[in-house]
Amino acid sequence: MRNLDSINSSAKSTKFIFTLSLIVPLFMGCGAWALAIGAAPQQPLHENPLGILGLSIASISILAFPIPYIFHWNWETKYFGAGMLSLSSGSILGIYPILCIAQYSSLPVYSLIIFIFLECIITILWCLRFVNIYNFIYRNETLFNCIYVEEPSAVYYSQQADKNIIEKSLKFEQFPQPKYFAIASLLALSLIPFAAPASQYTGVPFIHIFLAIFATPLNLMFLGLTTKGWLVFYYYPMKIKKKTKKLVYVDISSRPTTI
Repeated sequence: MRNLDSINSSAKSTKFIFTLSLIVPLFMGCGAWALAIGAAPQQPLHENPLGILGLSIASISILAFPIPYIFHWNWETKYFGAGMLSLSSGSILGIYPILCIAQYSSLPVYSLIIFIFLECIITILWCLRFVNIYNFIYRNETLFNCIYVEEPSAVYYSQQADKNIIEKSLKFEQFPQPKYFAIASLLALSLIPFAAPASQYTGVPFIHIFLAIFATPLNLMFLGLTTKGWLVFYYYPMKIKKKTKKLVYVDISSRPTTI
């Protein structure tokens, strides 16, 4: 077995990564609650499912804090991935305004359907890019064996090899290009002079409209990385374990095998 505590010392431990990552769903859950309450201020909390969901996310993040210490997590991919996946709650910044608009706005139903359909299609297509690229790597034995290195006692997921193959060899863009952030920002900012009529027309506070547009690239970024996290830390390790009967561990910093 590799000395992963030494190799992965920059990350300290999976316990540390997970507990630190819980800050994101804690704040995002509180923000989701605030957005839901702001969209329907006259509605009691017990009748506001989005508000309850937001508080639930924040509460779960607090209750989850001791889990890695109770179960003594190690460097298996499933434990490392838990910290990465919790960061997906950052997408709440853009998803919740959309949900609030869908739930509480006075827009015509057909407009809401088109709006939500387009958001879903964009997100699905973006996340499918990760599914397709890792499926390509999986079918390429040379590339796959560079990322998942099998040794007599275990298999190791090489984060450095993954980075080199994805970014340098395959030139795959894991984040939306800066121009998309710029376009979303300009569109959202251009609506500020029309904040009052836009809010009156839609029936929700302008902040929801602003964030629904502004945070679209952020949604893609967080959900794309979540898709990647599920694939590399759970899906393919499960396939490897089924095939080799070996556990898969994370190696953050070892120099990868040259392709």
